[in-house]
Parts: sequence; structure tokens; C-alpha cells
Amino acid sequence: MVRRALRTICGLSLAVVGCLPDNPSVDTDATSNASGTTAATDPTGGAAGGLFACAAPPCTVLLVSQTLDDRIDVFDVTAEPYLRGRIATDLKPDATGAQTMGNLLDEPYGLALDKDYLWAAIGHYPDTDRGSLLAFPRAGFADLASGGVFDESLYFQSGNFTAGVQSVSLERREAIFLLPHPSGRLLVGVFANDIRATDWTSPSELLVVDPADLQSFGAFSLDLAMAPCKGGWRLEALDASASKIGVACDGSESIAVLTLPGDFATAAAADAAAGITACGLDLGGAGIWSTQFVAADGAGGLLAVQSQLIDPPRLWSIGSDCAPRGAPGSDLPPELSTLRLLREPALVRPGGGGKDPMWLVAAGLPAPGVVLVRGGASPAICGALNGLDILDTAENAPWALTLDGARAHVAIGAGPASNPELADGKGQVLWASLDLAGLDNCEAAATSVVDLGASAFLAADPHTWMRAPNVLVVAELEGGG
Repeated sequence: MVRRALRTICGLSLAVVGCLPDNPSVDTDATSNASGTTAATDPTGGAAGGLFACAAPPCTVLLVSQTLDDRIDVFDVTAEPYLRGRIATDLKPDATGAQTMGNLLDEPYGLALDKDYLWAAIGHYPDTDRGSLLAFPRAGFADLASGGVFDESLYFQSGNFTAGVQSVSLERREAIFLLPHPSGRLLVGVFANDIRATDWTSPSELLVVDPADLQSFGAFSLDLAMAPCKGGWRLEALDASASKIGVACDGSESIAVLTLPGDFATAAAADAAAGITACGLDLGGAGIWSTQFVAADGAGGLLAVQSQLIDPPRLWSIGSDCAPRGAPGSDLPPELSTLRLLREPALVRPGGGGKDPMWLVAAGLPAPGVVLVRGGASPAICGALNGLDILDTAENAPWALTLDGARAHVAIGAGPASNPELADGKGQVLWASLDLAGLDNCEAAATSVVDLGASAFLAADPHTWMRAPNVLVVAELEGGG
């Protein structure tokens, strides 16, 4: 069936046995959305040395979840990019590096960085049907040499986490999407379905986690009366205070908008979750479309992206009340007439001042690249991001995309379009400056493009593979080194 085929090509490019994306560009202190769109970046505290040191602030780092290779990479992108180091998360070890047998894939996914911790959602530990949230103390990385690997043995022994690393057993399937809230709390999106299944029928959840009391988290069900959200993917803050959260719901071809209670920051986590209210909108096309991404429009609403393999994508403009602002846009410019699969969007220009919002959106098969979307009542694809000649479109297709806080740079995660578990591991993480001078005319270019992982790849070393670099987080660090 078409729907199943789309999931195989589009969804499983994340990981053959399991998952989805979130960057998304969560900046450091929860002022941005979970998986992609940018807001102002608030620097985190500095460290005297190691992985998150910053001798001449501010320093900009790019965190990458290598979701199929059980690893988190950290690149410095302040000036001349380089690999700061890697965090190994192969908690159920697979010496071959394939991570495809049984339950061996641990699947690091959503990431968030604050002044004290690096937070990582691990989708398949302790097992594929229940994940965990790990909190790595930033101080624990102080002795890591530049370009080094923070090995599992440094924090995980005999089934127990050590060295101050805290683990929260979330007891849910695919609790992998993280959105840091300005209060310091974390929102965790739960996909709640087996991605290998033909249909995703279970309603998703939103978890509220308080770092001060990790084990007592709250849960809000997305089994909404007006449009149940099944197979919920990325979380997106629709305003700077993250009072309203957008969710794309792929199993039900719908979106949801959650309104957090006024006492969200101070109430007990369970009470904060209980105080959430929500609306939903069924976008139609069940079994035909894939609805994996939403992105804020900078004016309180959102862009919803739907794709399939036969017809052009559908783009919706939706208000925070879940009301569509017009019919979905599906027109394509002649030079992009073959475009079908859209992936992660990032807001490059907020709406306002008489101008429509505009987004950069990662594009998959059959035309891999990055496209420009212009907002309005019926959003439209109007052009492509030029300058990405370094992208190996014969092998890789973009999935993840995020911007820095100034919207002056873009990061792109690209991997094999299908069957990544059989690939040789030469996915790409690109970092580039943005020339947006022609944005009003739907023109933009990537300049000074760097393939961050090219020099680090060794075909014989699984610890360097990049088969699914599907979560990207940009963070700024304060001084300390």
C-alpha cells in the first residue's frame, strides 16, 4: 500500500528498526522548539575544559544524534568547524556496529543541553518497547580530549549508570522527542507505536519531566475527542514562552496544539500535565499521506507538512486554535515538479511586518535537497536553497534541518534514503552560512559549506559511521576555559 511504502522509504530512513526525528534546533535553554525551528539562543554555563569548554565565548556547538549508530557527536561550529568529541551510547553492545539484530539498537534521539546537563532520550533502552531519559552531567565531560570518545564504560557498568549519570525509565514505546521549556522542565513526546507496524493506532502522550524530581513525571494523553493524535512526532513551541505546543500526528493524519497551564512552571509535574488543554485538526487522507512535521510561523500559528510518494506535498497554515487559514497549498515551481517527500522544516523568516513567514525544508526522494516555502493562507514551495553541491544526492537525502539562533547558518543531516542499515555509513552532516539577500524573491544560497564528518569517516570503524544523523541541536556556550 502507498502508506506503507512511504513509511518504508521515508520513515525508516531514520532507522530500520525504529524511529523518528525531533531538531530538531532545540537551542540550549528551551527558548526554541524541539526539533527544528530557531529562536533566540540563550547561552549555557561554561566548563573549564573538555567537551563543552568555551575559552572565548560565545562558542557554538552542533549536537548530532546518530540514531542508527548509537552515538552522539558534538561539533564546534564557532569558526572553523571541528569535531569536539563523541558520546557512545551502545548500551546493549553490538560488536559489528550494525545494530540491527534483535533489540541491540539503543537509539539516541532527542537532545537538550542546559547549564548542568546534556539530556538524551534513548528510545530502545532497556528494550525496544520502553525507553529512557538520560541526564549526563556536563562536568563529567571535562576531561575528554578534543576529538575523543566518551565511552560507555565511563558511565555504564553491569547494567547500572555511574559517574553521576541519571536515568529515568519512561516505560513507553518511543518516548524520544524532547522540548526544553523555559522553566527548566522538559517536555517529552511519546510516539507510542511500533514503527514497523502497518498502522499506527495508539494515541500519543506528552510527558512533563522536572529535573528536580526526575522520577515523578506527569503524563497527558493525546487521545483528543475532536481529533485523536496517533503516532505523534516532533514537538514545536509556537511562541517564545512555549505556552502553546504544536504536534504532528502521523498515524491519524492530524495535528494537535497543546496549551500549557499558567502554573506549569511551579505545579507538581503530574498537576502541570493534568492542567494541559488541547485542540486537534484532522487533515484528511488517512492511509495516503504522511504527517510528520510542523513548524512555528513566528506569529502564533504553524506550518503542517504532508507528503506521499505519488502527488506533490500538501502544506497547511493553521492557527493556534487548530483552525486552517486556507486550503492546503500543493503547487510546485516547474524546476521542482518531481518533488514529493518533505522532511524537517525550519523557520528562516517569521511572519509579520507585512511579510509572510518563510521556511527552509529538507527534501527527500526523488529530488533530494532543501526547498523554500512561502507562507500565507495556502503556503507554497517557491524555490530551492542553492549552493549544496557537496551534498551527495546519489547516496544521501536530507532528513534533519535546523538553524542557529541568528538564522545565519543552517545544519543539514542527510543519510541513505532507504535501507540505511545496509549502507556503508557515509551519511553527511553539513554546516553552512546562509545568504538570504534574495529571500523576498524566494532565493537563498548556502555558502562556505562544510561536510563535518567527511574527515572522520572510516569504513572499517562503526564508531565513525553516519547512517542516520537525524536529530540536530544548535547550542551556544558561555565562557569557562
